[in-house]
Amino acid sequence: MPIRIRSAIFAFAMVSTVSVAFCTVTFCSVASAQNGAPAQALQHQPTSTAVVDMDYILDNHPTFTAQAEALKAEYQKTMEDFEARRKDLTQKVEQLNTSLTADSPEFKKQQEFLVQQDSKMRLEAVNKEKELTEKRAKLMLDTYNQIVERVAGAAQYYKYDMVVRYSRRQASQMNPKNPQTVMIGADREVIYFNPNYDLTDTVIAMLKRDIPAAAPTTGGKVPQTATGPSIAPNSNGPAGTLRK
Repeated sequence: MPIRIRSAIFAFAMVSTVSVAFCTVTFCSVASAQNGAPAQALQHQPTSTAVVDMDYILDNHPTFTAQAEALKAEYQKTMEDFEARRKDLTQKVEQLNTSLTADSPEFKKQQEFLVQQDSKMRLEAVNKEKELTEKRAKLMLDTYNQIVERVAGAAQYYKYDMVVRYSRRQASQMNPKNPQTVMIGADREVIYFNPNYDLTDTVIAMLKRDIPAAAPTTGGKVPQTATGPSIAPNSNGPAGTLRK
């Protein structure tokens, strides 16, 4: 075959191949557009993640510790009162058994009265325990919401997409002489993070800025948590400082 003819055939084949490829790409693009799908795959956008130590924040919350201690004192005082009432009823039962005969009308009358008192006291104890349990749950919920609001405010200010929980104790308190600490530490969810991405101290500073510290209380009364100002960062950042 002459060289010119072979060159012409090769050139025609190349043109046909390019034309088919161009039509294929064009058809796929049109079809994707018609189906509402992008012609090119979306590029992966990295997620910016920060961490917070919730236990450490609770330990340094301006009011939580005082409120929890007040509830604990109220619970202990309640239990002491019920124990004193129980002992008093026990003594009355013993006196009844020694002072009257079991078949006397007065014995039955006093016995019925003591049984009613015992039932009443038990019911009061159950209701009081339920009340204190709900108070503890409400305290934890209110405190948790306060922390979450500040975490969200700090994350938005510093442009974080996600904040995960970790524990400083799990890593710092691992001791081979105490195997349990090693097991707990090795089971932690966050293995590594850049310390600059730790919002724990920032959140604590925001809480102390927004919520007045609880004054010492007496009589088992739980101090009321004041409603703090908006969590919107001020001109210097969420807690008056800006993390670089």
